[in-house]
Amino acid sequence: MKKIYFMYGLPRSGNTLLGSILNQNPKINATANSVLPEVMFRIHGIKSQDTAYNNFPDEASLDNVLKGLFDSYYKDWDGDYIIERGGWITPFNFMLLERYFQHEIKIVVLVRDVLDVIKSYLYLCDNDVDFYINLRYRGLDPTTLYRSPLEEKCDLIMEKGEMVDKMLYSINWLLKNKKQDCLHFVEYENLVEDPESEVRDIYDFYGIDHFNHRFTNLEQFSANGTSYDDGIPGTAINMHKIRTDKIKSLTHSIELPKSVVSKYSNLELWK
Repeated sequence: MKKIYFMYGLPRSGNTLLGSILNQNPKINATANSVLPEVMFRIHGIKSQDTAYNNFPDEASLDNVLKGLFDSYYKDWDGDYIIERGGWITPFNFMLLERYFQHEIKIVVLVRDVLDVIKSYLYLCDNDVDFYINLRYRGLDPTTLYRSPLEEKCDLIMEKGEMVDKMLYSINWLLKNKKQDCLHFVEYENLVEDPESEVRDIYDFYGIDHFNHRFTNLEQFSANGTSYDDGIPGTAINMHKIRTDKIKSLTHSIELPKSVVSKYSNLELWK
């Protein structure tokens, strides 16, 4: 039976890069952004929303589906280890994981300075007019726009309920609820500056035997014979494309307005 571990964190923090590196090991299959949290959420929701279930509430049988979800989904995947990249660090999803996942929970959480995350989003905005932040900006009521487009887009990136805000809230919740023992934080800058050391520490955290990875001549991310399609609405051109010649920090020379720097500084809750 495959062992399943987890990986998630802030967007623009090296998730795709780390997955590509780990997938060099034939014993490991690191996934793309997973649908399983949503699948578990919807099946679990039957308990409160489905008339047929509430008319005949056979909870034990439905729980068997939820408890067997991971083994069933990954049954035909190669390797001994699945590194599931899914949004399990949000409070409700984490509680579902604690309830239905039948093994030890170990989650690598990728993080990055929030201002650098914002800059990375703005870089995507500059390179794809149809990136969803640009679409949302163009959809704003023009009578409410009184700041620069850059400031408006930064607030859209950091808007309550959007991905960055959701991940910061989730990390804060995990730390406040003393879940540190099942977490291993990986800073983006450390990953790109010393990937060998960071990957070795990740192997130690998961309890997997070390593997001699290469950190040049990388391959674009794929898993189970499938690659990302960055042409669908909501993504950006090359959103999941990594630099393959060598690992290098992607710093963006975008000068953020002072108001943005003041508003979104010192949000690195994990430090």
